[in-house]
Amino acid sequence: MNSIVKNLLNPVKIIRALIFQKRQKKFQKSKSDLELMLYSRILKNDMLHYGYFEDIETMPEDIAINDFENAQAKYCEILLNKITNKDEPILDVGCGMGGLAAFLTQHGCTVDVLTPNEKQIEYIRNKHSNLLYYDTKYEDLVCDRKYGTVINAESLCYINLEKAFLKTEALLNPEGQWIISDFFSGNNDRTGKKPGISWDGFLFKVKEHNLELVSQQDITGNILPLLKWLDLYVKRLANPLVDYIESKLLVKQPWLYYITAEFRESAKKKMAKETAKIDPEKFIKDQRYMLVVLKKPGR
Repeated sequence: MNSIVKNLLNPVKIIRALIFQKRQKKFQKSKSDLELMLYSRILKNDMLHYGYFEDIETMPEDIAINDFENAQAKYCEILLNKITNKDEPILDVGCGMGGLAAFLTQHGCTVDVLTPNEKQIEYIRNKHSNLLYYDTKYEDLVCDRKYGTVINAESLCYINLEKAFLKTEALLNPEGQWIISDFFSGNNDRTGKKPGISWDGFLFKVKEHNLELVSQQDITGNILPLLKWLDLYVKRLANPLVDYIESKLLVKQPWLYYITAEFRESAKKKMAKETAKIDPEKFIKDQRYMLVVLKKPGR
């Protein structure tokens, strides 16, 4: 602790710390994906989606990592079964670490992937070198290749809705299909600019672009076990651990506890805001998770 005090009183150290902070402000998620590093160490199947639990009554206390990975594999299997034209190339938009694309490839599909995340591209280049990849935003993609299927698995919510429709129409072959699995809200916003996707706004776009709604399935219940699992660990592990560390700091280093009060309060507010997103009760009140298949008209 004496070393910390010395550093706080050392003007050279403070100047270096300020320079370091300034450099860190230039941090770009596309160049350094912390979530990617975390998931790649926890999960071994390169999948980042919520998975599909067949037993919607699965208790969060009973979920192990293997159960989560099995649910993710089941999710991929469901998407695979939605593909009607497996002989035509598939584009996986927002491919993450390439897990879904690898699964589809193993089942005889030809899959290209797209992500603007440089770290994900680097990972795919090293781990899944057989995949053709586009390192760009979906709305900025320029290519001559046409696809029988475009898949947005938990990625459409990051794209302007109108631009996504226009780009998909341009990329799909006649009678090609667009498979979407994502979070939808119940509000009536049709702009596609707010976080998440308005279900009413989405259906409006489907009609506006003359696409056929082949199927729609509400699978909210099948992803809830994971949300409950995450919520459980936040409430029974993360929050108690934070409280313990604060109490320990108060006992051992009261002066440090005092001067870090504002920082700790700010950090806890941010943590509460982030964890509110995985509150199962709030989620089912405000959103639903839909699996949708659209079809482009033939010539």
